[in-house]
Amino acid sequence: MEDSDIKIFGKEQNSGNDELKFIALMEKERSNGNIDEAVRLGDYLSDIFLDEEGLLQRLAPFIGNTDFPRDVLFQIKILMFFTAEYTINRVLPNTILTSTAVNALYGNIKNGDSAFYTEFSDGAEYSFYYLAMRKESQSVITEIGKAFAMLCGKENDQSFVELGKKLFNLVSDEVADITNMFNFVDA
Repeated sequence: MEDSDIKIFGKEQNSGNDELKFIALMEKERSNGNIDEAVRLGDYLSDIFLDEEGLLQRLAPFIGNTDFPRDVLFQIKILMFFTAEYTINRVLPNTILTSTAVNALYGNIKNGDSAFYTEFSDGAEYSFYYLAMRKESQSVITEIGKAFAMLCGKENDQSFVELGKKLFNLVSDEVADITNMFNFVDA
C-alpha cells in the first residue's frame, strides 16, 4: 500500500464562513435588543406557566371544567410547554432567538418548580408529540389530540382527543399573540 492510498478521516476544513455569519447575527441580535426581548418572552411565558391556578382560570372559558386529576393536569402542562416551544420556533425568525427564549422559559421553570421540571425532563411525552407532528396525516392537530389522550390514559375517549386539539390550538394562538406583543426588531 502506498502512502497516497491512505486517507485520513477528519473534520472537513471549513473556511469559517458559517461561524463568522453566526457571530455576526448574534452581535446584530444583541445590539438591536432582540436577545433581551427573547429573554423577556421566556420569562413572561414561564410566569404564566408557573401560576397553575391562574393558568387553569385562563383555560376554563375555552376548555370548560379544569377539575382534572393531578396526572391529567401534568399532561396538560406538558402539551402546553410543547406547544409553546413549537410556536416560539415557528414565530421567531432564527435559532438564536428561539434558543434564547426557550432557555429562559425552561430555566425559570426549573428554578420555580423543580419537581415539575425534573418529572417533565425525565419523561418521554415530547417524543409522542414530535411523532404526531411527523405523521403523514391530513390533520396534525388530530394526531396531537390522539397523543394527548393516549398520554392521559384515555386513548379511546374522544373528549380527550378534542381537549388535546383545543389546548394545542389555544396555546399556539396565545403564544403567537404574546410573542407579537414584544418589541422584536426585524433583522
